[in-house]
Amino acid sequence: MTHTSMQGRVLFIFLYSWIVITSFSCQNGTTATYSNCTSATDPVIPLAITQGDTLNLYLDSLTVMGITTPVDYHERENRLYVFDSYNKRLLEYPLNGAGKAVYPEAIHKISINKKISYFRYISPDSIVLYNYAGAELLYYSIDRDTLWKRLAFINKGRIRQAAPPYANATSPVLFIGNTIIGFGFLLGESDKENPASRTMCSVIHLPAGNIRYRIPYSKVYWQHNWGGSHLRTPYTTYNGQTGKILLSLPADHNIQSIDSNWQIKEIPAGTRRKICITSMGLSKDNEKVSDAEYSLQYFTNTPCYRNIIYDQYHDRYYRILELPPAEGRTDKQRLADKEASLIVFDKDFKYLGEAPLPRAIVLDNFFITTEGIYFLNAGNKDQNIAQYVQCKIEL
Repeated sequence: MTHTSMQGRVLFIFLYSWIVITSFSCQNGTTATYSNCTSATDPVIPLAITQGDTLNLYLDSLTVMGITTPVDYHERENRLYVFDSYNKRLLEYPLNGAGKAVYPEAIHKISINKKISYFRYISPDSIVLYNYAGAELLYYSIDRDTLWKRLAFINKGRIRQAAPPYANATSPVLFIGNTIIGFGFLLGESDKENPASRTMCSVIHLPAGNIRYRIPYSKVYWQHNWGGSHLRTPYTTYNGQTGKILLSLPADHNIQSIDSNWQIKEIPAGTRRKICITSMGLSKDNEKVSDAEYSLQYFTNTPCYRNIIYDQYHDRYYRILELPPAEGRTDKQRLADKEASLIVFDKDFKYLGEAPLPRAIVLDNFFITTEGIYFLNAGNKDQNIAQYVQCKIEL
């Protein structure tokens, strides 16, 4: 047998084997995984995060402060506004002291029958509430006790699905000039979808109220199965000085910088640790993809990014990285929390370092002041107190 015919035979066997394996995998609902690994060659710069004064908010017998409780900090008044979603109340906490319990200075009853997942305090008389189920903004007058305007992010008659904003502290609704912008995601994965049409951003153009849908997922997401939920969640922040929106996606080591003309620029903003973010080894039509427990296990065991935070007081950025729990912290009965760290960049996204975050803090419930970032403490056992841990970054 000649060398050429040998090569042809090997090639034939390889192709035949690949077809058999691929067919078998498709029939069994599995697929080859893809690993998106870090490529930076510079070393990790270790930073320290110190815990400053703890903020203790007094809770009356009605108030429940949870992971998703909406809060809004205002620097001018040095005041934290909290929306009690269960009892439809707005609580005002003056942040004029630490250590001792801070009592609400005022409590306003909000007469609305919608479930509220996010809000913005506008003035002593006005707040804007967001209802995820209806993908709508509700403008409410506190003095008149009246809902006076509604704005929807989704056209009800649209044929192509659009993602309703998943508004919270990690992805706030942005009021920029004559536009209102929200980011969200649709659950699930599909081989039939056009990746360029699966957008995350809904934009309301005022005063007409016209709606546009923008910003598809980055190219990392155009192939492979990313689980359809946790690793599909967009995280955003806004830099008012540059007029740019920053978008962090869990499976992408880069972030997207979006300017006022909707031009997108990819910027390296990953950890310097050697990690790989690996896609799910199931085909997109496998029923297991929609299994909540299986999806959670995949997320827990997969490194990924989340919050992107702009610190206007220090003109720098923070990005949160989550790693799988350390060995020995998981058991068959309960999934352990992931290990979170904060990556710090300067205003031009020059890497400054990274540091582990304290355990048991709530990454979805936070606000930032001149003193540092305050995260809700999930480890607090006092039902009469909502405790925020102050994290200061030492450079």
